[in-house]
Amino acid sequence: MTDELPEVRNGHPYLMYEMIKETPRALKITKENTENVELKFKRKGITVTGNGTSYHAGFLGFQFIGNNNEIWNSYMGYELSKYYNPLPNILAVSHTGKTYSTMEAIRKHKESNVIGITHDPESPLAKESDVPVVIHEKDKSLCNTKAFFDNVLASAIIAKKMVNEDYDFEEFIRIMDKTLNDADLETKSIVDEIDHIGNIFVLGAGYNFIAARETAQKLKEATHIHVEGIELEEYNHGCTSVTDENTLLVIISGRKDRDRTSQIVEGIRHVNAKSVTINGAGDYEIKIDNRNDFEFPIQSIAYTYFLAYHLAVKLGVNPDILRFDDKKYYEFDMSVFPPGHH
Repeated sequence: MTDELPEVRNGHPYLMYEMIKETPRALKITKENTENVELKFKRKGITVTGNGTSYHAGFLGFQFIGNNNEIWNSYMGYELSKYYNPLPNILAVSHTGKTYSTMEAIRKHKESNVIGITHDPESPLAKESDVPVVIHEKDKSLCNTKAFFDNVLASAIIAKKMVNEDYDFEEFIRIMDKTLNDADLETKSIVDEIDHIGNIFVLGAGYNFIAARETAQKLKEATHIHVEGIELEEYNHGCTSVTDENTLLVIISGRKDRDRTSQIVEGIRHVNAKSVTINGAGDYEIKIDNRNDFEFPIQSIAYTYFLAYHLAVKLGVNPDILRFDDKKYYEFDMSVFPPGHH
């Protein structure tokens, strides 16, 4: 996952916790750094690319302008490097700025105008982009949380400049500050009551599907429990057969999803599974005051990141190191990402 392993701590607060707590300060720096960049676009149309958390961040940031494929589309780095062609502009997102498949994608499509978001000014992405956007806010935990929020905001600011729409990002930062403080306390109380988790499904639809995918990634990284991020309705087609009393459902429920969420929650009670719902009826309910569909999945991730963190602490798992303290897992990662490739 990275060439540099983080400081190893033996208990709360882990680095992941500190990084989430630093997010409001980092967002202010991100806003300043991104707004000061003079962007240029090559005709209309932009393809968002990246991998894992970086891809999710770029995707959610561009949902600021809606899911209009005539203006933008998205492919993960490997897909773009092997299978698809981009629109005239590419937004490439990579925390380290050296993610192998992301770099392969932009090198393959040199004819595109590349805007690269990274946290390292000396990285290949910063040096090879037509327009580098350097945030200067590295994440110290391998469970990149602060970096996700930074990259979302940077992507949204770029989207705003592309379509020339008004939006108050200062207010967004204030909202995220409050959301993060609320999320810490609420998720800790929920985790204190949860026992016997063998697998987790995270559900979301529309704008919230990518938030479900990102939540699943962080839950896996932090807790080492098997987790799947599934589209809300897709869950009902096969996943029910592996849902039991050791299953936890986390549902990010948009305004249009409330009825279906209630039906799913009622259904899983027949097999004694438990649910955590965000803005929906469930065994453990989280309520978020949200202004629009763009902000809601990002606010939801603030809650699910803390859910992942507090669950890791409860299980006695260090969420910062992705099991790299075990030589087998470190060698596994090095075989997939040789030095300099992530």
